[in-house]
Amino acid sequence: MPKFTALKEGTNDAIIASTQQKVEKYMGQLFHEHEIVKIDDFYTFTFGTITVTIQVLPWHSEDVIVKVYSYVGEENQEVTAEMRDELLRLNSSIPFGSFGVNFEKQAIFTYSLPGANLDYNEFEAAVQMVAKVADEYDEAVKSIAVVA
Repeated sequence: MPKFTALKEGTNDAIIASTQQKVEKYMGQLFHEHEIVKIDDFYTFTFGTITVTIQVLPWHSEDVIVKVYSYVGEENQEVTAEMRDELLRLNSSIPFGSFGVNFEKQAIFTYSLPGANLDYNEFEAAVQMVAKVADEYDEAVKSIAVVA
């Protein structure tokens, strides 16, 4: 049996609230107030041709997830089989985060972190990685769709 404990089901509202406070603080350190749009518990900012979204989500009773993500390609563009294969190939060369396809069949680049012990350096790295990779590959994903 492994030494780690199994994840405990449930939601911890106190951890959600404290992580949201950290995210709010860290966003203030990374951006000017006018660069951030906050709607409910979502934070967004634009970077090049993409929009990055940050969200705190329940995970289990002792932690939460900080999800940093951006859609890539055209807004209503469905991912083809060829595009999906190319996104999977790209995943092999990216050290953190990954491309995927959401339930609406749109391409997305996402990077998730545990939030209970979130520190500024790892949060900054996640935000930078999603902004850089999603912006860099946004046009490439659009061109894959044109070729397909």
